[in-house]
Amino acid sequence: MLQEVDRYQREMETAQPVQARDAFYERAHTLITSPAAKNAFDLGQESDRTRDMYGRNSLGQSCLLARRLIESGVHFVTVTDGGWDTHVNNFRSLKDRLLPRLDRGYSALLQDLQERGLLDTTLVVWFGDFGRTPKINPSAGRDHWATAGVACMGGGGIKRGEVVGATNALGEFVIDNPVTPQDLAATIYHALGIPLNTWLRAQDGRPIELVPEGKPVRQLIA
Repeated sequence: MLQEVDRYQREMETAQPVQARDAFYERAHTLITSPAAKNAFDLGQESDRTRDMYGRNSLGQSCLLARRLIESGVHFVTVTDGGWDTHVNNFRSLKDRLLPRLDRGYSALLQDLQERGLLDTTLVVWFGDFGRTPKINPSAGRDHWATAGVACMGGGGIKRGEVVGATNALGEFVIDNPVTPQDLAATIYHALGIPLNTWLRAQDGRPIELVPEGKPVRQLIA
């Protein structure tokens, strides 16, 4: 990753488009090519024990990189992990590949942030874009299911150990205290101290409300 950032910077420093970009692109370019960011990408500075704690795989090392970026002052970090579209062999994929690395990397990130005194000021949010079908398809897989899903939030002033909402026994639909994506967004903005009545403007001047619908999940607000 560090080599890729170095390559990008060399190419951009010899190209003209950087000067033609608007202020936001210029700020983004400066951020990822800054000495602090480049230093954060050097995972070789971490001990073998720490790297092993996160897991020697792309997700685990990405979670470790996230912690290093947060330490260097980056305010927003996204970690992605592919392969969760388990239409085939759902249970084997989860047991042998997906869940072990998620459990290790995600828990290590929370633990590491806590031990470094960063968790209270860092909101960690983990979710996908939808749930999976309660019934198994003929390929031993589970398909897309928008009726019910799950999200986890921690740190950043969020109450710990809270479980909000419930589905029926088969996980088909919500039967208690439903939480919408808009509610999740409102909770995130509230935890970050961003007023929910904020209005922004698109490039064409069109007004856009930050959270047109949704309310913070009060059970999660410390």
